[in-house]
Amino acid sequence: MRLNRLKLNNFRCYASLDQTFNTAITIIDGVNGSGKTALIEAIYWQTTGRSFRHHKSVDLIRHKQKQLTVFSEYQSIEQHQIHKLGVSYSKNNKKIIKHNGQIIRRQTDVAQQFPVIAIDPNAFLWIDHTPSFRRSYLDWLVFHVEPNYLRIWKQSQKVQQHLNKLLKSSVIDELDLWQQTYAQLAQHTTILREQVVEQIQQRFNKLIKLFLPTVEDVTITYNKGWLSDDLLQELSNKQSQHLKQGFIGIGVNKADLVCLVNGLPAQVVLSRGQKKLIAVIMYLVFIEIFENTHQQPPVICIDDIDSELDDRSLSLLATYIQQQPRQIFLTTVNANSIKKYFMDCEVFHVKQNNQNKSELYS
Repeated sequence: MRLNRLKLNNFRCYASLDQTFNTAITIIDGVNGSGKTALIEAIYWQTTGRSFRHHKSVDLIRHKQKQLTVFSEYQSIEQHQIHKLGVSYSKNNKKIIKHNGQIIRRQTDVAQQFPVIAIDPNAFLWIDHTPSFRRSYLDWLVFHVEPNYLRIWKQSQKVQQHLNKLLKSSVIDELDLWQQTYAQLAQHTTILREQVVEQIQQRFNKLIKLFLPTVEDVTITYNKGWLSDDLLQELSNKQSQHLKQGFIGIGVNKADLVCLVNGLPAQVVLSRGQKKLIAVIMYLVFIEIFENTHQQPPVICIDDIDSELDDRSLSLLATYIQQQPRQIFLTTVNANSIKKYFMDCEVFHVKQNNQNKSELYS
């Protein structure tokens, strides 16, 4: 994909912005708090419906304003047709999405048509994060690989929620039926996850040798969320325990991707810098699998790239991601520190004027 134009109105510190992008690599620099991260955040939010910094979209609306809008023009690298995507969001939680003038009801349709992958400082904590973070990483990737996954995953979540209500209310006579339904959906969800995990492991094993050649026996393993091959039997065995606690303690909501070094948890073995590189590898794996599935690259946004990586790691990453025709947006406090690693790039500087509004300068 190639983002050609971006327009913002009342998005965070941007009162208005209308910017075109003409090169494969765009570097955006500025002091902390100037609005450089907000620009790539807008790109990511428009396609995914979520921010990589805040859970609530209402927090993205500029101070004292009632509504924000993000508009973009994009095209696939192989095609010449320009697509227009506009998203508005108001403080009364009303969102309107239009694609080429037609209203889109589901945010996931936008994510499939105009995919964006973001690597932000929070993502560099991939190993140290909770299992739910890594589970979200996996689910988002499986969603891009298997079109039916989202439907099955949502069904399993709904059944799980209902099952927890029954447990909390001690409605025993309905438990067996709902446990059976949940076990079937959980098994289907896990099969689709495991197919993608196999791809993750293959690509991870290749990239770990490039980025961390001195660290031996680094593996990614998958914990599906229960121990045996029979989830229904485990649910039945633990029913008394689940009734006491008011929710099920096993299932797809307990799954995790675990990084091990010589059989030990990576978070207690690796250095901070090594863990950051593992995180980089995991997102490169995400990008590779996405591109292999869809035969086209997503737009890639990397926030504060040089604040988390040393010169060697940054050089390796820059060389690797430029091997394919990808559009990449990078933010940094100083463009001169990273410009030498990237070809075919343009630099924009973000500053705040005396009205605390961010403005972009070439």
